[in-house]
Amino acid sequence: MKKFVLAAAIASTLFLAGCSDKVDESTITNVVQTSQYEQPNLGITAETTPFAVKNLKITKVLLDTKTDYKAEVSYDLVANKSLEEFKSSMKALAAKPKVPATDSTTEAKTDDMSSALHTLKNNLAAEVMVVAFSAKYGDFKAGQTVDTVNENVSLKKVNDQWVKD
Repeated sequence: MKKFVLAAAIASTLFLAGCSDKVDESTITNVVQTSQYEQPNLGITAETTPFAVKNLKITKVLLDTKTDYKAEVSYDLVANKSLEEFKSSMKALAAKPKVPATDSTTEAKTDDMSSALHTLKNNLAAEVMVVAFSAKYGDFKAGQTVDTVNENVSLKKVNDQWVKD
């Protein structure tokens, strides 16, 4: 009986460990969401992105190894917020001043210029993103499915995490 319990425990441990390496719809959804619809360098984070990947389905697995995964997928791109809400959040983000590094007089002048350039870059990035999303998806509203996407997704395992390849 002890051998059976021990064998069952080992088998279930190996099964659970194997499952963590498996790519599934939720893994791909998270990778696609963060790699395509969040751009932290432009201020588009999980909180400010106007879009969410929903209803992802794997239609065909093309490659499945321990370190590489490729599949054909389809998903709905759903607006988290309206175009106007996105525009407002990007304007608020662009208006945030850069925090100066120190308060010394010579560095303060450099920081003033740096802050002005930072604000200009943020304003430009905000306007470009709003115009790009408006041109591609029109005047979208919160909760609206703006697109159904079919694409090939290629993932690579790096440091025990799946990332877009």
